Amino acid sequence: MNMRRQDRWLLGIALGLLWPGAGCHQYLVETPNLLRQQDPARVYASCPPNCQTPTAPILYATDRAVDSGGNKNPVYGYGRANTLTFGVANVSLDPHPTWKELIEASTQSTRGKDYELKLASVSVTGQMKPHLDQLAINDQGPVITKAVAEQIVKQRSQFHELLESRLAQSARKDVFIFVHGYNNTFEDGAFRAAEVWHFMGRVGVPITYSWPAGLGGLRGYAYDRESGEFTVSHLRHFIRMVAECPEVERIHLIAHSRGTDVTVSALRELHLGYLAQGKSTQKSLKLENLVLAAPDIDEEVFKQRFVAENLCTAARRTTIYVSNADRAIEAADIIFASRQRLGSLAIKDINPKMRQALANQPNVQLIECKLLSNWSLNHAYVFSNPAALSDLILVLRDGRAPGAQNGRPLNQPAEGIWELTDSYLAKQTAQ
Repeated sequence: MNMRRQDRWLLGIALGLLWPGAGCHQYLVETPNLLRQQDPARVYASCPPNCQTPTAPILYATDRAVDSGGNKNPVYGYGRANTLTFGVANVSLDPHPTWKELIEASTQSTRGKDYELKLASVSVTGQMKPHLDQLAINDQGPVITKAVAEQIVKQRSQFHELLESRLAQSARKDVFIFVHGYNNTFEDGAFRAAEVWHFMGRVGVPITYSWPAGLGGLRGYAYDRESGEFTVSHLRHFIRMVAECPEVERIHLIAHSRGTDVTVSALRELHLGYLAQGKSTQKSLKLENLVLAAPDIDEEVFKQRFVAENLCTAARRTTIYVSNADRAIEAADIIFASRQRLGSLAIKDINPKMRQALANQPNVQLIECKLLSNWSLNHAYVFSNPAALSDLILVLRDGRAPGAQNGRPLNQPAEGIWELTDSYLAKQTAQ
């Protein structure tokens, strides 16, 4: 890429063209190919009665600072907080449909109206203070006092009670933790979790983990990058706390964009700790799926963590969605002078040695998304493209391995690598 083109990309970033900023209207994404022309009653047969409402109640955990409001309807900004707050965010639609109207619209190829996503309400259930603020210093060094230890137990119990109340409503005791990316607001993360959970048939319990991103402007990417480093410790403790809930059977981590680096960093620290104790990370965390969507991670850093440190064994299955047409990832390549970022890999970029490594790890799947040009600027293609979202549903809801014989008919152009196009599942659905 010559300097002139680089300058154009950097100008695009400065103007916020690649990542939409806060305040943009967001609408319910297109119906996934997988659900089109299906019987709504069958698609949503596993949805608990309490969830059969147009409003989607999403659990949340955040270390964002509150801009305004109290425990009822707090407004979270991009500032950093030293506490991890948890509660419930209710996502609604405008216009407000009935449940029957919503599930019918969720299985139609075309809709008669667009549904705008709204954050109806936010309520705080509790807070967890960071360990740093809870340490006392004595001759032996930093220690946790008895009073502080009791407070930690109380804080965890509050969260477990909230999570258990939601798990009790679901036949599947699965927890889906969504970690958003760069320049996302609190609302963006809640909307993303609500949409995916809704199109999965509302099974299990969705949680949006929202870290302090969204400053925007020319300095936004640098600020969000450092906020990502700030939140790693909080995310690490949160994942472990979810896993410690006895009623949780499986955890699914779904990370997007810059959130993939945040998630992988937290998971790496947990993984090294479990290895030192002679424990299995997968079993300790009940980690079923790790999904890295459009990962904003340097390829060489990824290799070090997943190969050298054996992080590929942390989850029962790791699914990585990449696209050579992802312009946002291409811009990040320029900013950091990376040789290649994982999210912009194409088959031609993967050397035979890496292909063989992927082939030797059947629980790790790299999926190249070859989507039409109108999706190339959409950094959230995994969650908004009807073909890509269909595959994500098959991974999270059904636990399907890739291959037509498993009901996930991805193309396989090379050993260890899979390919997804816009026509994925479209013909099969029509039939």
